[in-house]
Amino acid sequence: MKRILYIYRWTVAVLVFSQIAALVFIGMIFYRPQQLFVLIQPLCRLLLRVISVRVKVTGLDNFDHRRPYLIICNHESLLDAFICPGYIPLFFTVLELTDHFSWPVWGKMTKKWGNIPVRKGNLKAAMESLDRARILLKNGTSILIFPEGERTISGKMNSFRKGAFHLAKSARADILPIGMKGLWQAKTKGDWRVRSANVNFNFGRPLYYNDYQHLSLDQLKDWADVEIRRLKHSA
Repeated sequence: MKRILYIYRWTVAVLVFSQIAALVFIGMIFYRPQQLFVLIQPLCRLLLRVISVRVKVTGLDNFDHRRPYLIICNHESLLDAFICPGYIPLFFTVLELTDHFSWPVWGKMTKKWGNIPVRKGNLKAAMESLDRARILLKNGTSILIFPEGERTISGKMNSFRKGAFHLAKSARADILPIGMKGLWQAKTKGDWRVRSANVNFNFGRPLYYNDYQHLSLDQLKDWADVEIRRLKHSA
């Protein structure tokens, strides 16, 4: 019986995802991503709802919804790709592993959207990607990065890497921290099953450049790590 339920959830998720993909591929002929974002948001929420993922959002009044930020969030699940556009009230692009751009459908869609590929293990290519992100931030587009670089398999956060904080300092960007808890249970890395889950999605107060400009990369990384762990475990 549970296997049938898992297959059902996969089926309805694929159907909703197909609508999102069609909207991107067809809509981008006529509109910019910023214009399509308001249509994709409710579809992402619908996808999570139909697979029985219930999301509680807090902290929306902690930040200015009209300003660009470097958005950082812990990385819990494949479904992060839907909860973030579904519940972050800002248009953003994503720094994403190059491997993802070769995935069927998703790869072409994410490239068309304007996400920035990051090549793992190639420092020169990674720095070029960060430079592209810096220019976008300077021009008023928010960027989302998962500083852990990989999804959790246990619900516990992995150590942060320095790339996001190098970008923050070079772009003089204000950082918007988000702590997420529970989504890994819905779709765990390495497990094909899609389960129901209750998820907390908590926005913190921005880490302003003026407040961290004197910090080293390690100090900034540690500050962000502490803040996101606190948000992750907030009610």
